[in-house]
Amino acid sequence: MEAYPFAYRQRVRFGETDMQQVVYYANYLLYAEVGRVAYLRHLGIDYARDFIARGVDFTMGEARVRYRAPLRFDDEFDIRVRVGELRNSSWAFEYAVDRDDGTHCAQMSTIQVVIDRNGRALRIPDELKTTLERAREGAPVGH
Repeated sequence: MEAYPFAYRQRVRFGETDMQQVVYYANYLLYAEVGRVAYLRHLGIDYARDFIARGVDFTMGEARVRYRAPLRFDDEFDIRVRVGELRNSSWAFEYAVDRDDGTHCAQMSTIQVVIDRNGRALRIPDELKTTLERAREGAPVGH
């Protein structure tokens, strides 16, 4: 599997920090969301068109964060994203948060579960699964 084929640059905002101007621990999951949405867009996946309009959605089945080094107010950092394990109704995204000086600050993973409008798990739609498989294999994807 390719290391992390996608990176999205951010800067720590004051409101994301605690009294010591260190990023509050739960905000790393917000960074995962920012990276996830940007990566899906990069892959050519439009949430409204490819999920909602088809009567499906996804929810979080699991989220993990392993903290390595702090991010502080005004630090620039990259949220790196890759596709992890694909299953019948879920897939994983894996993330690395790296400060612009190269310091590895956090490693994260989320498991997205495809659901119907009643919240029941569904198989991943074929087109989405194909896109995610291609991304995981490092094949060209997106627009």
